[in-house]
Amino acid sequence: MTAEAVTARPSIVLDCDPGLDDAIAILTAAHFGELVGITTVNGNVGVEHTTHNALATAQIAGLDVPVHRGADRPLIAPTTDAARIHGSAGLGDAALPELARSVASDDAVAFLCDTSRSVDGLHLVAVGPLTNVALALRRDPDLRSRLAGLTIMGGGAHAGNVTPVAEFNVWADPEAAAIVFREAAPLTMVGLDVTHKVLLGGSEASRMRSVGTPAADFAAGLLEYAYDRCREFGLEAAPVHDATAIIAVTHPHLFRRSTHPVAVELHGEHTRGMTVTDVRPRAAIAAEPSPPAHEVVWDADAGAVIDLIVEAVVST
Repeated sequence: MTAEAVTARPSIVLDCDPGLDDAIAILTAAHFGELVGITTVNGNVGVEHTTHNALATAQIAGLDVPVHRGADRPLIAPTTDAARIHGSAGLGDAALPELARSVASDDAVAFLCDTSRSVDGLHLVAVGPLTNVALALRRDPDLRSRLAGLTIMGGGAHAGNVTPVAEFNVWADPEAAAIVFREAAPLTMVGLDVTHKVLLGGSEASRMRSVGTPAADFAAGLLEYAYDRCREFGLEAAPVHDATAIIAVTHPHLFRRSTHPVAVELHGEHTRGMTVTDVRPRAAIAAEPSPPAHEVVWDADAGAVIDLIVEAVVST
């Protein structure tokens, strides 16, 4: 991690499944980047909910950003969700406004492909299951070459959350994740190794509440709901996975990362959805066939990242 400053606001398309932390990621991306569009996917809850939640979050924050509905099911895996964490509709017990606008399209994949051609220097940040991204790569194999960066919140080299070794976003559609890790190298994996170090709790919610704006009150409520759920798992604060991935794009100097081969396990009885990360010295594996290498994020200046996320919320 270095002290270099951020000199530009990156253009971002956020592929997401709102979700408590996804909503905070939307606010973070809009504050520190140029949020070109939002695409939604089935994940934390069904795509009808995630799409509604993306539209509602943008409306609460006063954002003029198009929302495109995406995949309503994984490529092959059974449909699942994380409603136990995020609530049955995805945003806890938040009271959402009546929507003033509807989706820009029902074809997130076309939007991803088209926007990669029309916007120079585009960063695609995917913080849900990778179904939309995999489908976009299938439709347009040159997609990755036109992006300035592809960052995912998903995976983890050391442990999982939905199983002992698998993180939810990868596990929810491992076939899609396998396509992305195989065909979209290099990507940046912002996984549980780092996101479990960026924890927001009661003090951050209070800082948000003190501002009194609709967006800050909304985000504080989401954080308080997440904090209550996390206490059931013995955590004293809530990891804000998806907003951390945004900060990794907008403030990369705050993160420590290194490059390693990564593959998604599809067949293991106990390991399906695992991101198998080869951390052996490169010289030791030089003669072996290996999966594509990706940038793995390990650590962050957690205090600085937390302050930036709070800044994004209270400034909206």
